[in-house]
Amino acid sequence: MLIGIAAWWAASAAGDRKDPLNQSDAFAYRENGLLYWFDVNSRTGKVKGKQHKMRVIEEIGKPPFLEEKHYRLKGKETDKGYEFKVNHGGNTTTIAAWFSGPTLMVEEHGEQAAKEYKAVGQEEIDKNIKDIQQEYETAVYHSEEKENTRLRNFFSDLNDIHGFLYSAENGSLQLFLKIDEALLQGELSGTLLVIADMGNPNNPHEETTYALNGITDGQMLRLYTEIDGKQTMLKGNFHGDATAFDLSFWLADNQLPFKAVTEEEYKQSYTEFRMKAQKR
Repeated sequence: MLIGIAAWWAASAAGDRKDPLNQSDAFAYRENGLLYWFDVNSRTGKVKGKQHKMRVIEEIGKPPFLEEKHYRLKGKETDKGYEFKVNHGGNTTTIAAWFSGPTLMVEEHGEQAAKEYKAVGQEEIDKNIKDIQQEYETAVYHSEEKENTRLRNFFSDLNDIHGFLYSAENGSLQLFLKIDEALLQGELSGTLLVIADMGNPNNPHEETTYALNGITDGQMLRLYTEIDGKQTMLKGNFHGDATAFDLSFWLADNQLPFKAVTEEEYKQSYTEFRMKAQKR
């Protein structure tokens, strides 16, 4: 009986070793600024191992940083290949994996296409880690230059824009924000023209101009004006470039969307608003 058990165990172990998951130290996916890899092994249909993620993250207005995460995983064989369960900080993600030749195809839940993970040894993993660390160092080295270029382009575009327009859907209000000066250091000055439909034939519309001063870094926007003798802050954010932003307004509950307009576009919109107000 002991000989039979030993023979069964040996055959089972041999079968596990033939599982393609056990033929490589890891399976890696590499692209610019990104390195993912699995080190996993399979035994009697059960899979254990880790998922590793390293990526260089560059966000506008922030210094680059190297994100590095490691997760334990468990899984099992399926009719198609394998199913991995990975605990991502309390949230379990299901990953389908299968082999296409020596390549491990990996499809995380929610992804539209599988990624191709190459079978690699530990030496190649170490090389990939060094390469992405070098990418991070290069990103840090060039980050100041890239940020300065972004700011120069942003303020150049901002100074070329005639103004920004918001029109209420019900036609009751039109806001025209004109930036007279935008300095590379982030300081702004301009005006806000508020045109309100009064719904009165004798006084169809009312126009009020408010002086503005503020700051921006090409992302956030802070403008200050005086309302009824009190300083009021208008708070908002640009939509990635200088052509549009959302901004709070003291008569609105939510931020309002402003978009860049040419002088001709603004004159047309202004004329149409006044004509509609007079006809009410």
